[in-house]
Amino acid sequence: MQYAVLQKELVAPDLEALKRACRVLPSLRDIDAQNMFQDAYGILIKGLDVVDASALRDALQAEGIDTVVVEESEVPIIPPAKVIRQIEFLPAHLNMYDPMGRVFALPWQDIMLIAAGNVRIQEFRKAKTSYEETSLNGAGSSQERSAEKRQRGEPNLHLMLEIFLVGGIARYSISGETVDFAYLEERYSNSLQKNFCTLVQDIVEFAPHAGQNRGAYMAAQNVEELFTYPSKPTFYEELAWMLWRISQAKSFSEI
Repeated sequence: MQYAVLQKELVAPDLEALKRACRVLPSLRDIDAQNMFQDAYGILIKGLDVVDASALRDALQAEGIDTVVVEESEVPIIPPAKVIRQIEFLPAHLNMYDPMGRVFALPWQDIMLIAAGNVRIQEFRKAKTSYEETSLNGAGSSQERSAEKRQRGEPNLHLMLEIFLVGGIARYSISGETVDFAYLEERYSNSLQKNFCTLVQDIVEFAPHAGQNRGAYMAAQNVEELFTYPSKPTFYEELAWMLWRISQAKSFSEI
């Protein structure tokens, strides 16, 4: 059975403290501490046995970094997303339209978690290449062929909004680059990020009971810039951590 070491709070740990703590395990190096530092969005490390995970937790505690050891099976899995292109705010629920124009009515009380962020995503592009193919039935004859392959491009920032339902059983995903902001009417701005922040603020206002990740919380403070995540994995890692925290709070409330 494998275990993960999770942060108790989303506080960026000190890099040198992480390096010292990692030295408790012969299998960890400074590069592992560097990776933990860069990806400290709730889940510091996975794939340890219980003895090593506990030893690392104790070493981190000695450095003033509060963590907890959990079985990896206890870390929630992000559910598949339903992509939304258009929205409509109503007093009792939110109407959401998918790319096919189908509408989903989401009661406000069913929203459990609102997550937003300006997420750096690695882009890939298709590039054509040519090569020579030798004919098997012709003596030395060849023919030029073309093929497509994916090439890594520059990472770009994308505005992402995720809405999780109670129990974490489903989520709706909205991209700032493709959603229709027509509902804003006179509040519509030429700034994409401002429009997106206004959208997040509106959802938070209608569902104040819902949890918020750092991006949603900052947007709700009437700022016009979203919290930036260095990669899509870190964005979703924070969401998995938040779903875990919500499940823990629910468990304690039932005791």
